[in-house]
Amino acid sequence: MNDQLVMIGAAFLSVTAMAYFVSTLLFGKEDENKIRSRLQGRMAASQVLKKDEGGVSLIQQIGQAASKPFMPSSREKQSAMRRELGRAGVYNPSAIRAVQGCKVIFLAAGLMGGYVGGMLSHNLFMFLSIGGLAGYLLPTIWLRLKIKANQKALDYGLPDALDLMVVCVEAGMTVDSSMQRVGEELALVHPSLSREFGIAHMETRVGLARQDALRNMGTRTSNAALLSLAAMLNQADRFGTSIAQALRIHAESMRIARQHKAEEMAAKSSVKMSFPLVLCIFPATFIVLLGPVMIQLMNSDLMK
Repeated sequence: MNDQLVMIGAAFLSVTAMAYFVSTLLFGKEDENKIRSRLQGRMAASQVLKKDEGGVSLIQQIGQAASKPFMPSSREKQSAMRRELGRAGVYNPSAIRAVQGCKVIFLAAGLMGGYVGGMLSHNLFMFLSIGGLAGYLLPTIWLRLKIKANQKALDYGLPDALDLMVVCVEAGMTVDSSMQRVGEELALVHPSLSREFGIAHMETRVGLARQDALRNMGTRTSNAALLSLAAMLNQADRFGTSIAQALRIHAESMRIARQHKAEEMAAKSSVKMSFPLVLCIFPATFIVLLGPVMIQLMNSDLMK
């Protein structure tokens, strides 16, 4: 009995330590001096373009060593993985190796945890299968959640960015300089969008045409809002229409679309609440209402 308690405690401590380590790597703390530096006007360009890349730089050494046998061999598979990482906002060149290495590491950790759980519950095969599958799928699930969070951040931050771009353009600034200024101003509130604007501005500085830089921004993120923004700016530039007016209309249309999406989610809430209502509230109500009746019926002369 004491040996089992020691094994359970050791397994619990190891899993807790691993979860804390992984959460620290994947969701590292933001720089505490970032707001103070921004208010003092000393925000560097690296901070504007900085993005939490899931702790890739911290675990890339272990990930690269573990991912060598499992790296995609063809360029098509590597390009598909890079597109997925780009949608998640991860642009580190070694991110692919880190993700593949995390699959191997978590697979081994899941098998170890499954072995300990199987030895304690006397069902080794089931726990090994569940632990290995969960460990292997954990990096993929994290990547899917990262993509969803990044796309949501881009959708929520773009209307505010367009409003600021309208102010900058009406003040006499060009589209390129307004994107740079808006990216710097939104580095604290919307860091994902600020990073994308910074990358697009850097591409224009190295000689790439603005149309191509905007198109690359939409293709890189695979975000529908940024794709429509790039198409709208390219058309406004081609036909000579007012860019400020086009930006204002585009921002208003995005806000209307967000309002419609919120109304749709509110309309779905009643349907989603029916499942916990039926599974949790109705059984408790039936027990409270029918419990005394059943007790009286069992104690009646009819049941004796």
